[in-house]
Amino acid sequence: MGRIRNAAAHDPLSDLYLPQIEQFRIPLVERGAALTGSASHEDADARVVVYRMGAFGVVTSHRIRVKRAMPFVERGVPGLCVTTLSADSLALCPVARPGRPRAAGNVAVFGQERYERSCPLRAGSVQDAVSVTLLPDWFRRWEGPSEAAALRLIETAAETCVNGPERSLDALLRSVTPLFGGALADERRLFRCVEKVVALTVAWYVERERAEAACGTLGQARLVRAARHLVLQHLQEDLSLARIAHDLLVSRTRLCEAFRRETGEGLGSYVKRARMERAEALLAVGAVPVAEVARAVGYGRTASFTVAFERAHGCSPSAWRRSPRVARP
Repeated sequence: MGRIRNAAAHDPLSDLYLPQIEQFRIPLVERGAALTGSASHEDADARVVVYRMGAFGVVTSHRIRVKRAMPFVERGVPGLCVTTLSADSLALCPVARPGRPRAAGNVAVFGQERYERSCPLRAGSVQDAVSVTLLPDWFRRWEGPSEAAALRLIETAAETCVNGPERSLDALLRSVTPLFGGALADERRLFRCVEKVVALTVAWYVERERAEAACGTLGQARLVRAARHLVLQHLQEDLSLARIAHDLLVSRTRLCEAFRRETGEGLGSYVKRARMERAEALLAVGAVPVAEVARAVGYGRTASFTVAFERAHGCSPSAWRRSPRVARP
């Protein structure tokens, strides 16, 4: 078992928590195996707990009550992330979302690459999360089919976990942080918890693959998940059906047929809906200009975005932002 290093020196893994620490000006102190800290000022009330797991990964948790609308810089490293999120945090996560997110306890599973992106934080929003992020080397210790399944999961997953072990995963993640009713963990308990989280997640993925293979839909389901992931990651870019099919190395006809069979929705309709859902989340942040929202969801001209938004919502983006339906602090 590797030692957990508590140093906050900058390295790739610190990208997973230093942006929060720096932006919200949170002083850190060592408490056993954890780094903990809190801050309260004009921007937010924020608390964090971080565990560093040697060279393998990081367990992070934060409770942030945002007081002032602001952009937030988020960074990622290659690997697998399993996280439980508040509804406000899930809205900013580039994963396929359930029809009715819960106020808390939304479990998302996704493979990620190295990235840096800016997310708008709405005043009054509740940014709660507990995350386990593991580098690929963690899974190379497993060997055999389990390692292969875990590495496939890193490459393909980008969605919320529903009709699976989400309640168990939420409870396990919360158990190692006092921010959500758990307790600080020593090194041994932390590693046991992380092993359980990963084992449950990989088992859920393997069972889903088995069920899809038994139904003869595995290839179709993988293609549709890849298409959804590509769309959510690139809403600010050209997302023509031809471009999506080209990037996924399939014909446009096969892609569109698979998407409709799997979801009951046309891929073009899904792209439009995803753009509008992201636009709603951005418009709810009063500090983000409409022109910037338009660019963020793939419209080069604000006028074109306004027309599309009016068709979808029956009112202009500015009018929608002023309406009572938009959550307020």
